[in-house]
Amino acid sequence: MTVYTSILVEIALPVLLMLGAERFAVTYFLRTPAQVAWVRSHTWLHPNSISRARYPMGFVSATFLHMGYPKLSFLFFTFWMITDITDGDIARKCDLHTEEGETIDPFSDKLMYTPMLVYLSWRGWLNPYLVGFFLTFDIAGQLSRYFIKVKAANLFGKAKTFLVVVLLIVVGLEWIYGPLPLLGRSIQPLMGMVAALAFCSTFFKLIPNYWYANILSILNLVCGLAGCWVILAGHPAVYALGLVFLGQFLDLFDGRAAERWGSTPQGELFDDVADGTSFGLTVGLIVTASFAKLWVGALIGALYVGAVVYRLVRFVVEKRKAGIAGGVGTFAGMPSPAGALLAGTTCVLIPSDLVAAFIVVATSLLMVSRVPYPHFGRTVLPKIPKIAKVLFLGVFLFLLALGVRRDHYTAALVVCMIAAVSYLVSPLFWKKSDSRDALS
Repeated sequence: MTVYTSILVEIALPVLLMLGAERFAVTYFLRTPAQVAWVRSHTWLHPNSISRARYPMGFVSATFLHMGYPKLSFLFFTFWMITDITDGDIARKCDLHTEEGETIDPFSDKLMYTPMLVYLSWRGWLNPYLVGFFLTFDIAGQLSRYFIKVKAANLFGKAKTFLVVVLLIVVGLEWIYGPLPLLGRSIQPLMGMVAALAFCSTFFKLIPNYWYANILSILNLVCGLAGCWVILAGHPAVYALGLVFLGQFLDLFDGRAAERWGSTPQGELFDDVADGTSFGLTVGLIVTASFAKLWVGALIGALYVGAVVYRLVRFVVEKRKAGIAGGVGTFAGMPSPAGALLAGTTCVLIPSDLVAAFIVVATSLLMVSRVPYPHFGRTVLPKIPKIAKVLFLGVFLFLLALGVRRDHYTAALVVCMIAAVSYLVSPLFWKKSDSRDALS
């Protein structure tokens, strides 16, 4: 039996069985009002009780590991991290959400993974400086809950917790089965991502809520400017495209942040300038640099940038004319982030200038068209099952970490290309529910 077959049978299968059993139990036993009432009447099933039960389990996991039982340690750890999903579902379905729970739940997560991180750092598996940086901001974020109004974990905090679990699973597989080239190279990049998310999680807790959207837009702008510098300095275009991906991730949340917490009068301007820079100018330079003949690339790149700028201006003008204050559910024409994803991955991944030119020109025309496209964040993403989103994010981040470590990004680019093409054809399978939602 090969090592990867052993991983599948001894680790992956038990974890999937635990997760499947947990999902079945939560779905099956919370179907009726009587079942919900029964859960509410038992204190040991209260979300806060489940969170408190996790308090010592991280230390127990590290103890098992130190005693020489790595499989037991990591399966035990995974089981208790799965209960983090359980208490959240119980809180929502049984209306047991409390302000105290917003502090207890993230604190229990920290008590779960901190002993493991410290122990693995001590044993030389993780960079102690990155672990120290991570724990500094992670602890600061927890302490901030005692003097800030919003105590619940933000998006960066949730992503951080998920990625910590992925990191510990990767380290655990290396520990149990020996060097695994497809896994071991991703450990330090994953630790770096986790440390960065810890910083962002704490930083966004301490600033005024109405600045969330602006900061996300400014960070998107920084990504765009950095991407332009990468191309102009002669570095590989894939690095600039990576910055565009990061900008897209930030752009996914800035509008929702503005709707939830408000923004400043300059918020819309920040967003438009950031989008134009990251999804227009940076990708236009990627297009220009990808063609064998510079003048051909410059011509097609200018066409693409012009389409993005026209689209952004048209969106602002028509939105103000329609008197729409918030976001929309439908776009008239492909949105610029999707256009950037399709055009950028095409130019980096496809060697044929003719094919690349056709796709980029078609993308530009679709952006200025009136073809109805659903808003990904507001319309498409909520319809995707949570477990599917988590698994996809985990796989993509793992592939990205491998690319960072090995400078080989083909797998991650193929995933992005498939996602872009899927969104490209989405109007064939999707109908807008209200024509008033459609804006360019």
